[in-house]
Amino acid sequence: MQTRTLILALPALAAIWNSGGIAAQHDYAYTTNVRLSDGRALQCAVNEPLPADAPAMALSTREQTEADVLATQRLRLLAGPRSDYPTPYTAPIVRCRTAG
Repeated sequence: MQTRTLILALPALAAIWNSGGIAAQHDYAYTTNVRLSDGRALQCAVNEPLPADAPAMALSTREQTEADVLATQRLRLLAGPRSDYPTPYTAPIVRCRTAG
């Protein structure tokens, strides 16, 4: 009887162990697509590196500011009106490239 209980309990314990061992993606690190007011589509990585297949592109100050504001909208919703500074929520690193 005890062997049967052990055999039934082992898969359950293994499932719990594996679910806890999976590295969770932080909610402050993500990649998102944004569209600038001039119609150009960008892929922006927030608090994580861009995928290696294309380098970050040079944007004007206005374009970079617009991309930053659009890409970090999710962070503003997560952080709320009051948050410590600096954190990944309040001082994010944004890198953009042409979407495609």
